[in-house]
Amino acid sequence: MKKRVLLIVILLLLALVAAFLIHQSVNCHFRPMTNFGCGRTVSLDMDLENAVTDGIYIPSARQTDDGLFHFRFIAPKKGMYYKIYYQDESYKFPDTSALAAENFYGSWEDVTIGFKPIEHWVVRDALRIVGNPRDERLYYGSPATEEWGMKTRIEANIQDIRNDKQWYESVVQKAIDNHISIEDQLLIDAMWMSGENLNKDVVNNRWKRNPRAGKYVFMLVLCDEEGLAEIPDYIQHIGHSDENGHLVNPFGWFETHPSKHIKVIKSGRMLKTRAVLDATMFEQFFSHISQQYTLRNIPVIKDVVGEDPYTRAEYEANKTRFDSTQLMMDYPVVSDKPGTTVKVAPDGSYITLINPASTEGNLRKESTGIRSTIGFTYGKFRGKIKFPVMLNDENLWNGLTYAFWLIYSDAAVWNQRRPVYKDGGYIPKWDDSEQPQRTPYHPYSEIDIEIVKASKFWPWEYYRWSRGDRENCEEDATLNNDVMFCCTNWDLACTEPPKFKGGLDTIPYDKKHSYEVMRWYPTYKALTSRTPMPNADFKADWYYYEIEWRPTEIIWRLGPDPDHMEVMGYIDEQHSSIPNNQMKCIVTQEYHYSEWWPPIVWEQGLIPYNKTDIEGRVYEIVIE
Repeated sequence: MKKRVLLIVILLLLALVAAFLIHQSVNCHFRPMTNFGCGRTVSLDMDLENAVTDGIYIPSARQTDDGLFHFRFIAPKKGMYYKIYYQDESYKFPDTSALAAENFYGSWEDVTIGFKPIEHWVVRDALRIVGNPRDERLYYGSPATEEWGMKTRIEANIQDIRNDKQWYESVVQKAIDNHISIEDQLLIDAMWMSGENLNKDVVNNRWKRNPRAGKYVFMLVLCDEEGLAEIPDYIQHIGHSDENGHLVNPFGWFETHPSKHIKVIKSGRMLKTRAVLDATMFEQFFSHISQQYTLRNIPVIKDVVGEDPYTRAEYEANKTRFDSTQLMMDYPVVSDKPGTTVKVAPDGSYITLINPASTEGNLRKESTGIRSTIGFTYGKFRGKIKFPVMLNDENLWNGLTYAFWLIYSDAAVWNQRRPVYKDGGYIPKWDDSEQPQRTPYHPYSEIDIEIVKASKFWPWEYYRWSRGDRENCEEDATLNNDVMFCCTNWDLACTEPPKFKGGLDTIPYDKKHSYEVMRWYPTYKALTSRTPMPNADFKADWYYYEIEWRPTEIIWRLGPDPDHMEVMGYIDEQHSSIPNNQMKCIVTQEYHYSEWWPPIVWEQGLIPYNKTDIEGRVYEIVIE
């Protein structure tokens, strides 16, 4: 009898242990990144050594023995199947939203592998986060940079297809039949029309859709035979499209398709990654020289900021000192000797930006800048930068506009913004005609921080209908030592945002703060705010400038260190179209026309050519 009772007790204990193990396997024993020690968060910077040509791999072969994250879990029972997915959680649309397919998610690097059978109680596997994780044909191409002529032909062919309703519908059907996205099918057909050999020197250019910065979650999906049958092909193989030719986010699909045959476990352990761009990851940037206006510059060489600064009295006297034959009729310029205005410190700790001095017989207002060689979509872009002091003690401006900004990585088809059909879509950046032609597809995107001596108010005419008190809408900005921290999103006048409008508007940020924004007229292609910052900030060894670019909003910040950043501007998707394509970082010190920043405070033509080099430094740019 005692033996029987003991046997029953042992069996009960074994059942409890088994139940506990199964419960733990479902809820706790899914262990991602087992080769990275303990802790709820693994912090790992991206290895960017070969990212320009090969893309970004997390982890890289230099960060682990095999260049992979290892995973482990305890199987509830044999005869089941599993798949591990990952997704960037910091910069995404809600998993069940219509735009969730734009999120950055992936699974096995070989997208032909679906769910794997469970063959052991303890399952061990490995994967890594890679660019273009869905293996989309859109991001394939030549290993080298594609020539502009080929790009132009392909883009023209795609546009021809889109403009022909029947042709486009046939391509959509072909995409459905081939289980690929419509964009991929368009690219394939356009390349075929151009006579391009799709199988010659064509590789998966993973750098065209780089992994995003931020936090990643890992999701384990377990299922039995019945559950596997419930999961559609385009979820088992994330590179395939659904019956409408669209890619579908697996995180959202499993959330909206619960089943007793499918178990979904999201790990509480996350990866946190960022990109740190050092001096080796930049190239010299040559600004586009606008000839919208002509500089009528005084032929004077003198520093505005320095030991013998340009004075207000000299500025006033120079208004009438020279006749039209003596003024220098020219434009700002960029370097004709690459490498002379951008220099890397001997120890590689910073890059120097130089606006070179002028000499008699060589009067030049020369702009300078750098651009990153690696592009990203979304992120918190923070630059550690020492810009030169902009104003002297009499608040005279040195004529420069400092900028930390983002620009689209490429004008090719693979980097187009999300298509928009309302009112015809986007106005191309370069179309300044009175009746611009809109297009549903366009690659141009730009987000700016521009710092310049300007008024905190816009021209009075824009306040006339909303305010009657002119006294509170104007100032004499020559009397203060503030400069304007200007925040701009180039949305190409896309009217899709429900609160899109021309003229002045106010965008609320939180319960205490809002930001006044300006769109000069309804078809103007950008929205801008101005917030004062003290010229004294430039006297510090460096300052931090930040653009937090999210799928539905953009936040601009300024501060002495990353932990003490002040919000300086804000725009959301209700007021402006937020770009979703890949962009690169740029830092510039440029000579802009005063007319670009009305009401004009100081005339660019009355600012002398600098006598000594004006130097700034870029220490680091971090994307997190």
